[in-house]
Amino acid sequence: MDTYQQRSDDLSAEPPIQCEACRTALFVGGQTRDALSFLLVDELTVPLVGCDEHVEQFAATCGLTTRGSADLLQHRPAGGIQCPSCRLAVRNPTQPMIPVADGAVVVPACPEHQADTVDRFQIGLQTRHQLTTTLNASRPG
Repeated sequence: MDTYQQRSDDLSAEPPIQCEACRTALFVGGQTRDALSFLLVDELTVPLVGCDEHVEQFAATCGLTTRGSADLLQHRPAGGIQCPSCRLAVRNPTQPMIPVADGAVVVPACPEHQADTVDRFQIGLQTRHQLTTTLNASRPG
């Protein structure tokens, strides 16, 4: 079974991806160097696959969880990926997809760093929701 078919089968459990650019990045270009971006947050460097817009949204949301910045690189970082398991995970075509708005991002990393990154994203979403709710509640009606 090829990568596209395997990921297509996995999509039956995931919400549909409306973003054509994400579908292209995930199913066609996901295994090429050009399709990878790299998220640098705190001491973590993880690869990301998705369209530019949704990868940037993902990185910005993760950035809400750090005192520093969450940087996004469109090229392999100097020194590469430090975690040996993350370097190998990039070649694994069965990574889970994380919904981002109407698109999706894949974090091809080792289970530990993938979980940390997904947790950061989830906490970032909660933080954004709390900030938005607070701002909307403080507006004069």
